[in-house]
Amino acid sequence: MNTLPTQQSAPPQPTDWRSITALNATSTLAQVGQFGVPFIVLPVWLSQQGATPGQLALYAAALWAGHLPGLAMAPQLCLRWGPRRVILAALLCSLMALTLIALGAPAVQVGAGFLAGLGMGLRWIALEPWLYHIAPDHARGRLVGFHETLIGLAPIVAPALCGWWGVSGMVPFGLAAGFIVLAIVPLLVARPDPLAYRAPEITGEVRARRRHEAVFIAGVGVALIGGMSESAFAGLFPLYTEGRAMDVSQTTTLLTLFGVGGVALQYPLSWLADHRGLRVAAYACAGGVITSAALLSCSLPWWALQVAVFLLGGFITAYLTLALIASALTRAGSLASNASALSITYTASAVVGPLGAGAAIQRSGGDALMWSLCGVALLLVGWLLWLPAAKPRTDH
Repeated sequence: MNTLPTQQSAPPQPTDWRSITALNATSTLAQVGQFGVPFIVLPVWLSQQGATPGQLALYAAALWAGHLPGLAMAPQLCLRWGPRRVILAALLCSLMALTLIALGAPAVQVGAGFLAGLGMGLRWIALEPWLYHIAPDHARGRLVGFHETLIGLAPIVAPALCGWWGVSGMVPFGLAAGFIVLAIVPLLVARPDPLAYRAPEITGEVRARRRHEAVFIAGVGVALIGGMSESAFAGLFPLYTEGRAMDVSQTTTLLTLFGVGGVALQYPLSWLADHRGLRVAAYACAGGVITSAALLSCSLPWWALQVAVFLLGGFITAYLTLALIASALTRAGSLASNASALSITYTASAVVGPLGAGAAIQRSGGDALMWSLCGVALLLVGWLLWLPAAKPRTDH
């Protein structure tokens, strides 16, 4: 009891900018190798190898299906081994997956996609709560937006470099492996944070309180729609461009612009969430997706097509940013358990996205991808409109 006044009067600890910088660098580099290549570029590579729409849909679904156990296991693994070791294991998983995809038959590639997703899921939940916990309290929402902007470089860098050096052969695999290995270097200089992974608060009472928080419920809706939208686009976009007789160079150019849009709009939309509320920002994202995807289903000149893909990338990528902001703003539960819950929701819906959109494409052609994105964005609008009446604010 005598130590309590001393603890209360102790000055606040200074912000650990060295670790914040190192973790941002690790996440940015790893995202290129774990997401930019396997999720964005390799569907184009597989399409060049003759993969059918069904095989592409299965590969895309396997990536996100593997993501799920990684998200679920990461908090407990971090408590047991520490987040640094979990992140190293995650990077190793991705290196093994890339090797199997490069050398394997279609059935092996689907299993390797699962392993690639597992690696990204482990790294995501092992790293981000560590980073957000050591962030200054007054700027945590903006740090989420800044971090998501950095990792949003992955869908720019990966297709841009592969478009420059070529998508054929082993180029994408060597590129991904190089970025993954580089990501280890800054990880080694980050200071451990023992408080970031306290035991997750997952009691029934905590779940009940969390389910009545309007910001958490809105985050669930954003996560559901965001996962379906991102996975469907990333996995099946080559079928859209093939249906419009575009070559690989045009496809990689559009994928790069999708990533540029993702980077450019993350901070403005996170600012909107900070200043006007999460649901206003979610309405903006859904409206932007509906508008840009509807335009992409029309006949557009090349310049307009590029603008529409740029905008679509910004709004689809922001779904995840808003879901993570919702996890940081939710009062019930720990930051790690909230991030894990909404990330699992996002990823579970991402398994469904390419399967549903792939079936629509097989029936109606590549443009069905864009109409699928419009449809799920309308579902998000309905979810948010239903929310105030169905779940009043009882969490004060």
